[in-house]
Amino acid sequence: MNTLTPVNIDRSSPVPLYSQLKDALLMFIEAGEFKEGDPIPTERELGEQFQVSRITVRRAIAELSRKGYLTTHQGKGTFVATPKIDRPMSQLKSFSSAITDEGHQPGSRLLSLHHERANGDAASFLRINEDTWLWRIERLRLADNEPIGISSVYLNLPPDIFLSPAELEREVSLWSILERKGVDLAESEETIQSIAASEDQAELLQVEPGFPLLLVEGVVYSSRKIPVEYHRIFNRGDRYKYSIRVVRPSV
Repeated sequence: MNTLTPVNIDRSSPVPLYSQLKDALLMFIEAGEFKEGDPIPTERELGEQFQVSRITVRRAIAELSRKGYLTTHQGKGTFVATPKIDRPMSQLKSFSSAITDEGHQPGSRLLSLHHERANGDAASFLRINEDTWLWRIERLRLADNEPIGISSVYLNLPPDIFLSPAELEREVSLWSILERKGVDLAESEETIQSIAASEDQAELLQVEPGFPLLLVEGVVYSSRKIPVEYHRIFNRGDRYKYSIRVVRPSV
């Protein structure tokens, strides 16, 4: 085991030992002693170095994993996690723009493109009749060539606007394609919930079935409040976090 920078665990402090160890490990991560993707020492090694029990070590690791700093792979060990992509909910941004702003290279792979009759949720959310023609697009979203989400989008477009597989494979940003075709996108309504990955989703996202995903479901409107896009986006829970700013109303 590599010897870490000495850190004092104060047994007379009212701060629990696991919390002190958690803060010490976080300091090592932020100082670069543990880099992204690096394995951290085993529970036994950490217990010996800091003279604490394995229960204390496990609780510290669990806290850091819950906060997204560490990730544990069964049979392999615990590693420094890739920082999560932060998506502020106060701004309407395309996937590619948001990923670029976070310092990553956006990418996508077209899974399917269909021109079909609306039905079910898509018709309801887009406020159209069930026999109305719409576009359905499914794409795998990538950040630095790593699969991080699956996007299923339904578009209610004017009849003279067409989409082709070639342009969707060439252009990462669907919204950029739409804007070039004169489609106006102004605001959205979203809901976010946690779900478990199905076998098909897990295979595409390179995770285990049952892995936690964040389902983002919403509608994008034009400036005239007309629903243009209904989407269901399945993002890996270990790669995303959403931030929301709220203001207390004046009394």
